[in-house]
Amino acid sequence: MKITVTGALGNISRVLTEKLIADGHEVKVISSHAGRAMEIEKMNAIPLIGSVEDADFVRRSFEGSDAVYLMIPPDFKTPDYKTFTISVGRNYAEAIRETGVEHVVNLSSTGSALAGKPPLTAYQNLEAWLDELSGINVLHLRPGGFYTNFYGAMGMIRHMGIIGNNFPDDVNLPMSHPADIAEAAVKAFRTPFTGRNILYIVSDILNGKEIAEILGKAAGKPELQWVQFSDEQLLEGLLQNGFSREAAQHYIVDMGIAVREGIVEKHYQQNQYEVFGKRRFTEFAEEFAHIYRFNN
Repeated sequence: MKITVTGALGNISRVLTEKLIADGHEVKVISSHAGRAMEIEKMNAIPLIGSVEDADFVRRSFEGSDAVYLMIPPDFKTPDYKTFTISVGRNYAEAIRETGVEHVVNLSSTGSALAGKPPLTAYQNLEAWLDELSGINVLHLRPGGFYTNFYGAMGMIRHMGIIGNNFPDDVNLPMSHPADIAEAAVKAFRTPFTGRNILYIVSDILNGKEIAEILGKAAGKPELQWVQFSDEQLLEGLLQNGFSREAAQHYIVDMGIAVREGIVEKHYQQNQYEVFGKRRFTEFAEEFAHIYRFNN
């Protein structure tokens, strides 16, 4: 098959591209950074350099493809993140309609099904634009929170001896390893699917106390504690780390509120879709500890 992959060479798209090429597919990889072109070529893939906010570029990138892997780039520094996600989602859908792509694997999220409902009133349903199309076969991947998000807490762990979010340590959090997400996408391209399909990617479900214990033990910080920040504290911390206010509020803080109120876990438990994922958090903790020690 001829497959176009969005997401450049991120945690998921890199693994996906490597496996698709090994399977003998012709793979085109979209990246907004010209400096990535040589790296993509070394993988025996075809680099497509441009912005997914450019509708014409997206359409040209999808032309001739039998299938596409879609994701909205997590550009949380964009001032108007809502407009950005809507623009990219619509560009993808229109390009699929115009070019006749028949198979789509879409990286969605557990939050997509809750979009538009409090507290996620400003959250965008990444599936909506594709579900309006006729004549395509689509698989929506709905992962939980990425394990790799915890890399952003290394400084806090090292200098303050804490980790946390705006929900308490006894609330369960469905989580996903990016490698499990990539493998689910690879499996989808290997196994023909028809119609509209949903697959949850949940590698593990833990609460904050368990997360702190596992990461602390692996990183040599057995005293590591989970701390619940206020919504205001979390927002301020995100702004200091370069997030735009809208992205921080609606896609991080509000999601934390949904976790805190049990909305995310309740939705996951009540929806009996197929679930994929095998890499437990203890396995990721070893990966985390290796990088933590290396950067010490």
